[in-house]
Amino acid sequence: MKKVAIFTEGQAELIFVREVLLRFFNPSKLSFKCTKLCAQSFIDVPYDYSCPEPEIHFLLINVQNDERVISAIKDREKGLIERGYEKIIGLRDMYSQAYDKRSHGVIDDNVSRQFIEAAESTIRAMQYSARIKLYFSIMEIEAWFLSMYNIFKRYDSGLSAENIKRKLSFDLRRIDPEKEFFRPSNEVKAVYSLIGLKYDKKSGDIERIARKMDCQDFLDALDGGRCKCFDLFCQEILSCS
Repeated sequence: MKKVAIFTEGQAELIFVREVLLRFFNPSKLSFKCTKLCAQSFIDVPYDYSCPEPEIHFLLINVQNDERVISAIKDREKGLIERGYEKIIGLRDMYSQAYDKRSHGVIDDNVSRQFIEAAESTIRAMQYSARIKLYFSIMEIEAWFLSMYNIFKRYDSGLSAENIKRKLSFDLRRIDPEKEFFRPSNEVKAVYSLIGLKYDKKSGDIERIARKMDCQDFLDALDGGRCKCFDLFCQEILSCS
């Protein structure tokens, strides 16, 4: 059985990755376990999945801090490889206070490149660097949610792309959220406020979105060359099969 570990910065990313796995892989061959890192211990979180005889297993680890993704991988790479994990993947938002300070509150490709290069440099110094990859959602995982614009309409007909454009003045069918929004979580908040709901990145908020995802949404997200970071992440996940 092939084994892959995926470290995420928070619960939003873990839930999202869980849904990606359920849609990308044959459920009769898939297994995954969801955990979160508390101090130095792993704590199980809902929910796990396994078929009787899985061909691939994923360990999903929420490190609960964007700055800890790389350090958590570094501290555990040796143990994971020794336990048979063939690949270790990290996923975190590009947005951080450090980025905000350096870019002065705008998306800056040069600053993004500096953060990516710094992360890659740290990974190259690790013992098992050839088996480790880190991916950024630019600027937040919510950019990927916004690119899957039909999710919102499935939740409530009042959240169609047409209504969102009319009321919020951005067209989710045309723009690239990775390039358009510095804090895309604010745009998700604005979308849900149209029907009187709050979005606070709590597990229930993320599950509300995740439950509405289907395979067409992933195609919508990449339509016309949008969301290149999401595309790279999807390619990495698919390469695990």
